[in-house]
Amino acid sequence: MISLLMVNAGLIIEDRDLRPGSVSDYLIVALSFAAGMHRTREQWNRALAWMASCIVPLLALSLHAGPDMIQGASSFTGFNINKLGFLAGLLTVIAYGWLRQMQSPWSRAVAIGAIAMGISEVILTQSRAALAVPILAIAIDILVSRRWTLRQLLITGVLCTALASGAIYSWYFKADTTYNLATDYRLGELNRVQTIQCWFQSTSQSDRGLWLGMGFGKPAQEHCGPDEIPSLRKMEKGKGLQHAHNFYAQIFAETGLSGLLVAVGMTIAGFRAAWRQHLAKTMVVSLPLLIYITLTALGLTFWQVMMINQVLAGFSLAALTAKEHGPAAANAATPQARPT
Repeated sequence: MISLLMVNAGLIIEDRDLRPGSVSDYLIVALSFAAGMHRTREQWNRALAWMASCIVPLLALSLHAGPDMIQGASSFTGFNINKLGFLAGLLTVIAYGWLRQMQSPWSRAVAIGAIAMGISEVILTQSRAALAVPILAIAIDILVSRRWTLRQLLITGVLCTALASGAIYSWYFKADTTYNLATDYRLGELNRVQTIQCWFQSTSQSDRGLWLGMGFGKPAQEHCGPDEIPSLRKMEKGKGLQHAHNFYAQIFAETGLSGLLVAVGMTIAGFRAAWRQHLAKTMVVSLPLLIYITLTALGLTFWQVMMINQVLAGFSLAALTAKEHGPAAANAATPQARPT
């Protein structure tokens, strides 16, 4: 079902792509979360395998598209390439979590193959966030999952710093003789930062925006156009960005301080649950998954208006509610009274 949804996502989303989000976006995430609530660890092990398998048709479609996969800002499926990058990164982290959950050599080998395909798809998307965030989420999980000596920490820190410096240089400072893509990248990041700032400011200064927000649609976009953000004019943008590029700024603009407090509270509660599962070693997938989704939420809102991302993000987050055993196992473990 998920694979069919992904294949048809271009037709489903075409009418709404690059438009502001709506209540339905959050409703799909919430319903997907509800569908996965209170499953057992064994059920989640099977679910992780099914979700990770989505990378197979995704990679096949991407390879088949060839040079047509990326044309401007659109992917072969008809939606923004960063949405596809979010999906590829999410599936990569899910495959990593599946690897951590599994014990059998065969399952672990398949999980490693899924991770390799996920990394290949991430590279094909050419999305900077899709390349950096899964690596960062997995690295943080590895960092907190083992004991490190001071020497190991120093070597790892130097290696990570070198890799990060190389990536930043190649993305934002490397000059090109034909077309300086680094300039566009720097302007793009400046647009995102200034848009986030503008969405917060315009909502705070509106008549009812501070507590109730400005509603769904285009109010914040209309208040944050090229006149307020000069860097948009340098990229020849005729209007403001249609989303905040930050989940929390988006929530604040749409629902005000009340919605923002709920979102922040749910994030904190999620990390507390993920950390408890991490310490108990019950659902080790929860922590890297939540780190990935939270980090992408700080710089993207590309999970919006793309149904497969909404379904997978909502359903996978339900791993935070996983149980060790189901009702049948609990009843079997309860001594039954002997008939008299």
